[in-house]
Amino acid sequence: MKKDLNLMVAGPQGSGINFTSDTFAKVMARQGYYVYTNAELFSTIKGDHSYFRVRVSDQKIESYSERVDILIPLDAKSVIIHKGEVSDDGMIISEEKVDDKRFATISYRKILESVATKFNKNVSELNVMKNTVSLAAALKIVGIESKNLKDVITENFASRKIIAEMNNAVVDEVYNEFSFNKTFSLPPVEKKKRMLINSAEAVGMGKVLAGMKFQSYYPITPASDESNYLETLMDKYGFVVEQTEDEIAAINMAIAAANTGLRSSTSTSGPGFDLMVEALSYSGMTETPVVIFYYQRAGPSTGMPTRHEQGDLKFATTASHGEFPRVILTPGDNTEAFYDAVDSFNIAEHYQLPVIVLLDKSMAMSNTTTEVFDLSGVRIDRGKLVLNETSNYKRYKLTEDGISPRTVPGVKGGIFTIAGDEHEEDGHIFSEDPDNRIIMMNKRMGKMNLILKEIGENKKVKFYGKPENKKVILSWGSPKGAIKDALESFPDISFLQVRMIEPFPSEEVMKYLKGKYVIDIEQNYSGQLADLLREKTGIVVDSRILKFNGRPMAYEELMDAIKKAQTEKKVVLSYA
Repeated sequence: MKKDLNLMVAGPQGSGINFTSDTFAKVMARQGYYVYTNAELFSTIKGDHSYFRVRVSDQKIESYSERVDILIPLDAKSVIIHKGEVSDDGMIISEEKVDDKRFATISYRKILESVATKFNKNVSELNVMKNTVSLAAALKIVGIESKNLKDVITENFASRKIIAEMNNAVVDEVYNEFSFNKTFSLPPVEKKKRMLINSAEAVGMGKVLAGMKFQSYYPITPASDESNYLETLMDKYGFVVEQTEDEIAAINMAIAAANTGLRSSTSTSGPGFDLMVEALSYSGMTETPVVIFYYQRAGPSTGMPTRHEQGDLKFATTASHGEFPRVILTPGDNTEAFYDAVDSFNIAEHYQLPVIVLLDKSMAMSNTTTEVFDLSGVRIDRGKLVLNETSNYKRYKLTEDGISPRTVPGVKGGIFTIAGDEHEEDGHIFSEDPDNRIIMMNKRMGKMNLILKEIGENKKVKFYGKPENKKVILSWGSPKGAIKDALESFPDISFLQVRMIEPFPSEEVMKYLKGKYVIDIEQNYSGQLADLLREKTGIVVDSRILKFNGRPMAYEELMDAIKKAQTEKKVVLSYA
């Protein structure tokens, strides 16, 4: 049985909620605990109420909890909003004295005055450190030595030594002066080297390993986090990250870079992908190996820019004018995001087509403890790339497998034309001959069957549980973690995760779902994967568990929903 602890930091944006939760998570991860964080923030830069959760356990966890054991409210409003979520034996760290056994009262002013005196500062200059008071109190309650917190603070403020010293003085005051009538303890664990990262960082690492040389983007939440992370690495690893004037320019620059032989990509969210569709079709027609990392958020239109949803599945599979082959990968955790980043470039270049990797806000902004990636099986596949002198070169030469030799500008004898119009083998625009059209459409679209044949099952689907179970959950993407955590209480229910959405792996999916009671779990209004399943296989799901209020799934609400879904056709989740 997992023993977990759940911390919530709440307050107005700009009050230090991010620093407080991230530091708590980092300290606990370094002690060897598994950590999962969840950030809920408004799209306004400052002002409105936001909250961050940190779940800590001695065993692997992959989702957040509804329960709050320790609440750090950084304003009075947060107490009012979240007091009801705190468990009966939980604690609320606050300066306010309340007739409630859950409140642990701390005099922030007394601590800050003491530190201000030591550093010859006005106490008003230290008000920004109130969150450090609460953070230190929370870690003392959990039984973590002050040195572990101070080490992280010193690292966080490495370039501002005096700020680190003052914050650490605050920590000392809390640990020396205050005691609480209640403590929380987790089972001791062996310290083990793990990473505390989110999927945007995992993707960035995967892109570096894959040999990406060009990344373009226009700033948009939540995709920008990935490009911002890559910008910190580009000088060290020798690639370019280009911020463009809009998303149209971003994808066109990525396509252009790909046609010079560079591994290139762009990252965006829904409104940005809307603008990229014409160029996406161009990459399909020209068989250009470009990769698009698509971080979904709540729509339509601007929607809720900093909130979570999986509403773009159908759009990603069909966005185009006309038909062309594409591959869509849907990682469900950091590890899959890392390896899919590498695979996306391999697939794009091997089959010469656009690849879309669908992620979402929750994956981009949830930090989780992740095992160090195993690089032993990573391979780079550049496909039929011709870099030496060639002759009689035809960019769209008809071959047995439908994949033509691909060269780059500067290769002697490798002159080629890239046209968005229908073309013949050498790339020149043909006279719209109907026979040529049939030949070229068959050439391009034939890649889909080739992909289904050549890509292994483990890249298409993952199955968890006993094959003989009569009930199977179907899902994709980020709900994976909450599903796996919830299913610990349902050994008679299995889980099929669809890892590749396009081309749809009908054969593998039917192998696991045919004749079963199927429960679809998604974070959109309609159950888009369930609809796609019926279209591709004829299988109709028995029940749909859906959540579309802008928040990811907690494992407890999913446990309740799975019970209901065994007798009800539709269950809508609403927990915030």
